Amino acid sequence: MATSGGGSTSEAEPEKVVIEQRLLKLDEVFVYKIPAMRTSDGHRAEDWNLAVPLATCSLIVNQRDDSLCINIMAERPKANAPPGATESYLFAQSIIQVKSDQSSHKLEHWVEPVVDSSRYFAIRIRDSRTGREAFIGAGFRERNDATNFRMTLEDYLNALKREEKAQVLHRQFEQSLEEKQAGEGENGGEQALPAMKRVTASTSNKQTPKKGLVGLRKPPPPPDADLATTKASSAEKKEEEEDQWGDFEG
Repeated sequence: MATSGGGSTSEAEPEKVVIEQRLLKLDEVFVYKIPAMRTSDGHRAEDWNLAVPLATCSLIVNQRDDSLCINIMAERPKANAPPGATESYLFAQSIIQVKSDQSSHKLEHWVEPVVDSSRYFAIRIRDSRTGREAFIGAGFRERNDATNFRMTLEDYLNALKREEKAQVLHRQFEQSLEEKQAGEGENGGEQALPAMKRVTASTSNKQTPKKGLVGLRKPPPPPDADLATTKASSAEKKEEEEDQWGDFEG
């Protein structure tokens, strides 16, 4: 929008496009309030009072750019609706941002499998209003659901590794291309100079004919000089003959 008073028009910055993809949805997950770890070995599901879960929810895993969002959804009665009508709401959320170069951003910081079962996990959640963090327990009735949850986390890590590798290869390619272009710019004159030397050398190898040694004949005398020489020779010869015959004249 143009401003009044001759002000310049400010262009709004383009909004960043956030790509969100659903990776997994499980209809049943049991949520537990878990105590602090008794030992440094890890969390144990046997300490969670598994018979009395805090809530029975559903679990959705979404990938948002480089982050992984674990949304635990619960049901509650829907306001101003017929009896029995329910609505879903966000019960707890864990936002995972793995960074390979930071030890505090490993996957285990957010999700830890328990040491005594393959179907239970300790998940670090965060209150978006207060910023407080805490661990809750998540367990699956079906072993396949636990396997799918674990494989989804592994796929997320593998995708990050592939992306990091692709970025490294891209940077190496750009650096190699820049070095090649810089080398061609520096060696351009040196590459042209030998070519000029070769042309000069090939030209200098040709023999230049020397003056006076090309076999040119002596130019013929003028026609008048030949005629005068011939007449003089004839007159001298005639005089000699007359002198010789004079001796026999009486």
